[in-house]
Amino acid sequence: MHRGLLAYSGLLFLLFLSKLFPELNFLPFLYMLTPLLFLSDETLGFKNYGRGLLYGSAFLPLLLVLPPDLSCPAWVLNQLGIATAEEIFFRGFLMGSMGNITVSLLFSLAHLIHFPTVNSLLVFFPSLIFGYAYVRSGSILAPILLHFTANLFYSSLVKEFPQLYHILQRQLTWG
Repeated sequence: MHRGLLAYSGLLFLLFLSKLFPELNFLPFLYMLTPLLFLSDETLGFKNYGRGLLYGSAFLPLLLVLPPDLSCPAWVLNQLGIATAEEIFFRGFLMGSMGNITVSLLFSLAHLIHFPTVNSLLVFFPSLIFGYAYVRSGSILAPILLHFTANLFYSSLVKEFPQLYHILQRQLTWG
């Protein structure tokens, strides 16, 4: 657990640094991939691909309700990259030493630091689902696919309902 909290504090430092220097915004995402350098693929959950695909496809019907705008392949790949980096770090690495609720709280806190909005508070709930799918499937593929699909659906949802976007992106103020 201490190793996980130390690594998480490194992520928080990079998130604060990227807020001060936006040109360094890529560093937190690279940092979240560092467990790939130090842990085996199997330890991070690169296994049980069939079960991972099964659990990871649970949100796909949402994309039939509100299809995402796939006209910008770079944006779609960016969303896949974000989902992959965050899930490797939070589920593959941190859940090895912490429970799903703790990891989901840390996930939400990291989002709050990067984007202090109502939406960042709410990411706690899908994070619980991602963690549950990771544990049940035994595969990192499940939370990556769920996260990616959730991001695409969220984008479609707020395009369809701009008033919802304004509510979810409301800045949180402290004090």
